[in-house]
Amino acid sequence: MRFWQKTLLVVLLLFILTLDVSVIMIMKKSWHLNMEREIQRASSEQALIANNIYENLNSIKSRGMSINDTVLFDVARSYADYYRQQGITLQLWDQGQLVYSDESATKDMPVIPNEHADEETVREVIISKELPAPYDHLLLTYRRDIEELYAKQAELNRYFVYINFIASPLLIILLYIMIRQLTKPLRLLSNTTKNIAEGNYGERVTLKNNDEFGELAQNFNRMAEAVERHVTELSAMAEAKQRIVDNLAHELRTPLTSMQGFAQYLNSANIGEEERMTASGYIWSETLRLKNLVFKLLDLSILSHQPVERTHVSVVDLFESVRRTEQGNLEMAGIKLVLQAEIDSVWGDRDLLASFLINCIENSIHASSEGSEIRLLAYEQNSTAVLEVRDFGRGMSAKQVDLAFEPFYRVDNARSRVHGGAGLGLSLCRQIAEAHQAMLFLESEEHIGTTIRINLQLHNNNLLTR
Repeated sequence: MRFWQKTLLVVLLLFILTLDVSVIMIMKKSWHLNMEREIQRASSEQALIANNIYENLNSIKSRGMSINDTVLFDVARSYADYYRQQGITLQLWDQGQLVYSDESATKDMPVIPNEHADEETVREVIISKELPAPYDHLLLTYRRDIEELYAKQAELNRYFVYINFIASPLLIILLYIMIRQLTKPLRLLSNTTKNIAEGNYGERVTLKNNDEFGELAQNFNRMAEAVERHVTELSAMAEAKQRIVDNLAHELRTPLTSMQGFAQYLNSANIGEEERMTASGYIWSETLRLKNLVFKLLDLSILSHQPVERTHVSVVDLFESVRRTEQGNLEMAGIKLVLQAEIDSVWGDRDLLASFLINCIENSIHASSEGSEIRLLAYEQNSTAVLEVRDFGRGMSAKQVDLAFEPFYRVDNARSRVHGGAGLGLSLCRQIAEAHQAMLFLESEEHIGTTIRINLQLHNNNLLTR
């Protein structure tokens, strides 16, 4: 049984039960009040009749007439004839002996001379009281038919049952409409959760109520947005990891095949020292490229899983460290490195910034010809600290600039393989910039040169947290 059906059944039963019990209690209370009113009326009328009989007997006695059964009979009959039209019958008893009785009245002596209503046999009010002294030996019994009261009560009961038969279906219809409307937000939430479970993570609940359901819908939509964002991020991470694995497998195939061939060549007989040195050199270069590839991948993985702790970094010390690291490569390529620092320090991670500059310089070395120069600059621009690497090499086209930061992308495959490159340098630079919440710019023109710069925070700026 669905929730709205349970709600409808429970509310209907509670409503009908409460209404019926309330109406029954009201009808019962009304019946008792009507019965008390009838008894009070009968008591008043009985007292009035008894007082009139008392006055008549005193009048007869004052005229010197004796009070006997005939006189009592005539007096009682005169009042009985008058009240008979109102459904009232009278009996007059004298010390237990019946003096007068209407033909319709029972001839039995009332057992209890009191006020009561006979509800089991004859529906009438019976009141028996003695006359005032000196006629207290006389007992006047008053009987009044209250069948009409019972008839009205029965009609009221039938009307109540009739109303129940009419009101119950109407109540069911109204409750059905109301409960279906009230539970509409739950159905919307249920359908939305079902669609999200089927993979439609962009599904949202379109509900604008200003009640608890509206608040629930807003919280649900926020949760759905968070789920969609996390799923998107996980999908992107999975795709990135798969792309890295696929590219890595592709990159490993060539050097491993080459190393295997040269290893077999070294194991063969009748080779000279020169051929052995050549084969060993190829194996060494391929090993170096594989090492660089693995280290770059480790750096990318580390940046993706741990926050960056930033400190004041001296620009002069940073530049000198980078120069010492790249001194050998620069000398072998015949390229001059020019350092120019206009600011004292920047705010960041020293090792990551050194890795950033080293990757940029190595790319510039590969793109530059012998005798050219590479400039390493540090200056302030728009309240940011800029670290810039500029070369005057062969440059890149606009399409190559768009793809330069993609993992394993090489502008010149042949030159990259000769130098042991894996195509991960600029991708690592982009992740370093993202880790510092810094802007990264790459500008290049073919046959003119390339400029790459990162905009960091100065030491006197507020720290940005990841």
